[in-house]
Amino acid sequence: MKKEIKSISSLLKSDKAVKIIIAAGFALILLILFSELFSFGGGRERAGDAGITLSDSTCTQQLEERLEEIISEISGVGSVKVMVTLDGNGQVRGVAVVCGGGDDVFIKQKVVETVSKALGISTARVSVVY
Repeated sequence: MKKEIKSISSLLKSDKAVKIIIAAGFALILLILFSELFSFGGGRERAGDAGITLSDSTCTQQLEERLEEIISEISGVGSVKVMVTLDGNGQVRGVAVVCGGGDDVFIKQKVVETVSKALGISTARVSVVY
């Protein structure tokens, strides 16, 4: 056991071993820095400086289209336009709906409840106007 300790301490005292350890440390630091700069995986590409990813944009567009289809099936609703906003984690932050018939309190309530249930968000995150 003492021989092992002596050999390790003598190895650490040699200049060559210290240089190798320092070089390995720098290599690890550089590897960590480069892995942060270049995202390897996830398949999410940046769309400009806005911080919106292309996959989020596609998801948002699909949600808007599906909601427009569903809302237009509600009795009394005319033409429909929907805007969905997502937060940084891809969860729905809010929904704005512009639709014919949105001035009617009962139709507005049906639209708000439909969007709320479809997306699993609170009714406070849904705005309906005509």
